[in-house]
Amino acid sequence: MSKSDVNIAFVTLTDELLALVAGGADPGYAPNDNARGRVGPGTRWKWLGNYYTPEALAHDNAVRGARANGSNGFVAHLGALPLLPGAATSYLRARFAPGPNDKHLPD
Repeated sequence: MSKSDVNIAFVTLTDELLALVAGGADPGYAPNDNARGRVGPGTRWKWLGNYYTPEALAHDNAVRGARANGSNGFVAHLGALPLLPGAATSYLRARFAPGPNDKHLPD
């Protein structure tokens, strides 16, 4: 293969696309929507701080999705139970070694 056989194309990435590809894009946290994505039960347990993680967001979305489909609160939380350990342990990561998609909002 010679140099003339190689065709390299460069693509310009927007800041948003680069953040999405490299990590660091906001996955959809909604602090004003009963703290969707915050580790902990809604806005209660203030002592946890305001740490938002993808795992907590997945748990919140699972609960809210089940509620939107007609489940009562207990059944919705029961269905999202497999996501709870990941959401709870993500708090430690977000607090002590944050990943690119973890977010900490001031209290």
